[in-house]
Amino acid sequence: MSTDEIVDPTIAPSDQFRRFLLHIGIPVAGVVSVIAVIAGVGWHSYRTVRTGALALTHDLLVSQQDYIAKEVSSFLMPASAGAIVARDMLEHGAPAVEQKIFNAYSSTMLRNVPQIQSFYLADSDGNFSELERGPDGQGVAVTTLQNPGTDNSVFAHEQRDAQGKTVRQWQTPSKQYDPRGHGWFTDTIKAGREYWTHPYLVEMTRELTLTAAVPYKGLDNKTYVYAINLSLDHLNSFLNSLKIGQSGNAILMDHDGHVLAGHAMKETLARANGDPLKMVLDPSQFPVMSKAFDQYRVHGYGARTVRVKNRNYVTITANLPVGTDSWVLLLVAPEDDFSRFAMADGRQNLLFSILVVLMASGLGFLLFLQARRGERMHRQIEQAHAVANYESHALQSVAAYPELFNPEDNALILTEALADQSLARRAAIWRILHDGHTLMCIDSYDRQQDVHSGGFEMATTDLKSFFDSVSHGDALVIASAADDDRTSAFYRVYMRAFGSRALFCNPILGSSGPVGVITLEDASRAEMVSHFVDMIAGVAAARFSAQHYTAVAAAREELESEPTAEEEPRDPSQGFLLQPAAMTAEGQPPATDITKVDGFYPAVAIMVISLSDIVMTAQDDPTANIKLIDTMAGILQDIAHQCGLYSIRMLGHRVVCVAGCSRVPDKGAAYRMANAALMMRESTLSMLAKEDMDPVFRIGIDVGPVFGGMLGKEPQAFNLWGDAMGMAEMMAQGAPDVGTIQVSEEVYVALRQNFLFRERGRFFIPGVGLTRTYVLAGRR
Repeated sequence: MSTDEIVDPTIAPSDQFRRFLLHIGIPVAGVVSVIAVIAGVGWHSYRTVRTGALALTHDLLVSQQDYIAKEVSSFLMPASAGAIVARDMLEHGAPAVEQKIFNAYSSTMLRNVPQIQSFYLADSDGNFSELERGPDGQGVAVTTLQNPGTDNSVFAHEQRDAQGKTVRQWQTPSKQYDPRGHGWFTDTIKAGREYWTHPYLVEMTRELTLTAAVPYKGLDNKTYVYAINLSLDHLNSFLNSLKIGQSGNAILMDHDGHVLAGHAMKETLARANGDPLKMVLDPSQFPVMSKAFDQYRVHGYGARTVRVKNRNYVTITANLPVGTDSWVLLLVAPEDDFSRFAMADGRQNLLFSILVVLMASGLGFLLFLQARRGERMHRQIEQAHAVANYESHALQSVAAYPELFNPEDNALILTEALADQSLARRAAIWRILHDGHTLMCIDSYDRQQDVHSGGFEMATTDLKSFFDSVSHGDALVIASAADDDRTSAFYRVYMRAFGSRALFCNPILGSSGPVGVITLEDASRAEMVSHFVDMIAGVAAARFSAQHYTAVAAAREELESEPTAEEEPRDPSQGFLLQPAAMTAEGQPPATDITKVDGFYPAVAIMVISLSDIVMTAQDDPTANIKLIDTMAGILQDIAHQCGLYSIRMLGHRVVCVAGCSRVPDKGAAYRMANAALMMRESTLSMLAKEDMDPVFRIGIDVGPVFGGMLGKEPQAFNLWGDAMGMAEMMAQGAPDVGTIQVSEEVYVALRQNFLFRERGRFFIPGVGLTRTYVLAGRR
């Protein structure tokens, strides 16, 4: 029973609601009202400031848009106006001085307009001239196509310094270059007026370039195209240098969604592998700009607010005319970049509101604190008193047990009190036997099933780490016994079959050191009641000191006190481990009369151990499997010798043990068989734990009449058959869990004074009818 469930009926709760209302309800309601009023005023103020901030934000962005539009127009204007001026100069100039006019005008433009990259001049006959900046931006470089349209066409290069003097001249193959096959020439001729090309990537410089070209007719009646190339890197640098709010960006795009300049231009160009037609916004990389452009496509130009990832952004899209076409200028900035001052003002108002609330609720809080402190102290005193009374009641129950210090009595109340106080799943008291190498379970109580068991024995060779900790008197508090080196073996042997995990160990100290240990499994309150566990450990130590013999010696004394088969007339062929071909050393029948072996035996104890699961467990290594079963067979033979069984045989996946095979009923046969079953189970559990295997076996025991006799020709085999044999096998096959011992009602009646059992219920067995079966848990 938990201490939270203890109720004192003397407390009258009639005024509890009134005290709650006066001490808590009214102060809290007042504070909440003040908070609500201040919060409402603060929220209204915040919304008002935010609305004004957004309006101001839109105005600022519109101004920023106008400024950027003018700057972009100024960036493009030299190309548009310069191309028209150059066209008028070249159109009316003589063909002989046409190249000089082109060089002089273009050189002047390069020196004064930094965004211009180069100039082209081409005619309808395939002649081509280019003027561009010299290396490191010093001087100019003039390239002329010589012998156009022939296999001997080459590019003639001439480099001039800032004063116009020729510094270097050289030629390179033209690779059949023809300007008439390029878009800037053909599209301009087709348009018949000023024409702006789409941005394209120049292979030599790896820069995005925009070309403005105009056509004209020369005096020689040939059609010419004059082109000015602008580097978009300057426009891109300008847009990236703009400060829009704290983290806003600007980007220039065409109507088809191709990126021209602005934010993340290099990443976009790299992702498109230099192809301008693939330079579009990636929604995964630029979700805000992509959504803003989609809004433009649906609603057209203007200012809007979009929301991406729970954050608001202010966007403006504007038209930028470029020649006969137009571009889209897109501005994006987080809303809070401009409304941050409003948020700061709101936080400041909130701080002032909190201060006012604290001051307004000061008296109410002090009153509430004092009242709650008094009630809390009162509850703590009552709870401590209740816990003390509960523990005192438990101790009184233990102390009032009349046979508490009687070594002949099991004193099951000790483990029950431990389990109830600590809320443990199982509580057990273990004793270190006088040989110092054996740990024996005196009593184990399962609180969930309300059953007791005991008699388990563990040797130091099986649980050395755990035994060393117990022998040194160490107290252990382990959350996972399976993962701790000191308790992992104990977990495999004792705890795993029950599904428990946590372990609490408290030593039982005698006059010469530890004499035992108390174990609590899955005990949620073990550490809280450690003093109670210490007191129970003292009681257990006193009980151990009152015992003058160990549990093993007591079992042997009771075994010797029972009548054995030797006290009854017995068949001379009866003996330990009787085998079919081992009647004599030579394999012949003994000198006694064989016929005396055959006949009816009224009360034979038969035990069947089913090993079908263990045979199926390790099929990957038959050699290791056979070795394991051979070791098990040797251990079972030794136990059969020690307990005085008639025979033990392994038949396929079953082990059959027989005791009391005599024509006069052997009263000690069932007792010896039960002792052997417990010892065989513990030994098998220990051995399987060493191999890290689950206890995959079941045991069944019955006592009843059988027929026996020698069968076959020489060498003859001795065999038993009858109801007891069949019932024992059914008990083994129907055992509730692996590693358990199921017995018939006849065995329970014969051994209930000496062993602990748990009833399974009533079952119908063909040929027998309704009968009860029991699970053998341990010795009393």
